[in-house]
Amino acid sequence: MADLMRKFAITEVSLSGAWMDLRRRGPDPLVAAALSAIWPGLGHFGHRTRRALLFANGTLMAYVFALGYVVARGTRTLLLWTVNVSSLRVLMVGSLLLLAFRSAVAVDAYRTADRRYWRWRHKPRRRVGTAITLTLVAALIAAPHVVVIRLASVQLALLSDVFVATNTLTAAPTPLPTTVPTTPLIELVGDESSEPTTPVTQATTPPPATSTTALATPQQLTWDGADRLTIALLGSDAGFDRTGVRTDTIIVVSIDVATGDAAAFSVPRNWRHVTFPDGTAAAERWPDGYPEIVNEIYGLGLRHPEAFPQVDDPAGHAIKSALAQLTGLPIQYYVLLDMVGFVKVIDLFGGINLQVSETIDERIKPIVADGPPVFITVEPGYHHFDGLTALGYVRARTGTTDWHRMTRQRCVVEALLDQVPRMELVYRYMDLTDIIASHVSTDIPIDRLSDLMGLADRLDTSRIVTVNFIPPEFQPGDAPIAQVRAAVAQALEGRANTSNALLADSCRTLQ
Repeated sequence: MADLMRKFAITEVSLSGAWMDLRRRGPDPLVAAALSAIWPGLGHFGHRTRRALLFANGTLMAYVFALGYVVARGTRTLLLWTVNVSSLRVLMVGSLLLLAFRSAVAVDAYRTADRRYWRWRHKPRRRVGTAITLTLVAALIAAPHVVVIRLASVQLALLSDVFVATNTLTAAPTPLPTTVPTTPLIELVGDESSEPTTPVTQATTPPPATSTTALATPQQLTWDGADRLTIALLGSDAGFDRTGVRTDTIIVVSIDVATGDAAAFSVPRNWRHVTFPDGTAAAERWPDGYPEIVNEIYGLGLRHPEAFPQVDDPAGHAIKSALAQLTGLPIQYYVLLDMVGFVKVIDLFGGINLQVSETIDERIKPIVADGPPVFITVEPGYHHFDGLTALGYVRARTGTTDWHRMTRQRCVVEALLDQVPRMELVYRYMDLTDIIASHVSTDIPIDRLSDLMGLADRLDTSRIVTVNFIPPEFQPGDAPIAQVRAAVAQALEGRANTSNALLADSCRTLQ
């Protein structure tokens, strides 16, 4: 009996020692690998403590340094990285190297624990479970790196597909000619009631240095020496059953580079005889202006590229030149979105909420082959529009005018900008890049995107001065260029006329 009790005590001590030894060994191999997948080094504690501290503290220091760098530079730095090809490539390589490091640490944690758990290797029943667990650990390690690499590759594809312009020129306006009275001065003196047969017209080119809020200083930011960046935003009616491209939506946006203050000018699509800057091939070919309506000028560049030489995109330069001469503003770039892209963008973000101020009952023909026609019947009030309904709303003509269409177009654009949350934009980013790559054209060079992002960070969309060239101040027919330039100069001073103020009130949106 005494021998039996002695053997039992020895067995108990052995089991207790084995359990204490097991506790000193740390986690089992699968748990060790999973812990090191979450944070490098965690799985080594209890096995190789010094190595665990090296991995864990090294990773912590690297993350703290990276976080400090980002905080010091601000979120603007991250945005700039997204439009810089070199930064995106460095990000992809860095993500691959980090993936390799994390994988190596997890494998090392598993192998270290496996060597110390002498019973682990003698249980074949666990092999299937081990394989499944290791697969999950590998997925846990790879998932964030796959997402980062995927986003970076999508962004690189977008930059290479859309921002391909290498030879872009600013469309610079020239002063309007000044006409003099045809009646001799001596006759005017002799007859006080006589009037000149031709009115005197002064050149009305807004000076490029004009700022909406401040005078230029030596330290003031500029865009290639200009105080303003002006971009033509265009919406085309290109479709599967249409030939050519007509820009039915024309909005000229001019931004003060130093302050971010901006003005937007909606140009009627049906003005005629819009002229081109003096001394250009287009001005020589059409000295009295293009006789057809302004929405055909983009297509004019496609048909007659020789009239707009020395650029990679003659169609874009054609519409920029016409709009520059019309507004008196140098226009650096343009962006064109077609109808299908318009519909897809609005649907991507779940539609928009908009106040309708007029009754609309319209049928728009299909925009894609075998697609349905668009029927829109709405009464004044707040509505939620999907992409096709929004398209019908901005294109409706029956019982309305082009002037009202201009206002509706601007309202939809403002609603989309105001109602899309930033996090939703990030979540839908890959889908958005696919739409942009397929349906957007621009002559913005890829190497200017970082500058453009920096300017966008200063832009306050709630303070944009909007101008619609509408009756009774602006009549249809031939473009009143001198009158338009005067209105542009007024808007750059932060003022707009009464009719435009009333139209701006019609764009209230439901958040």
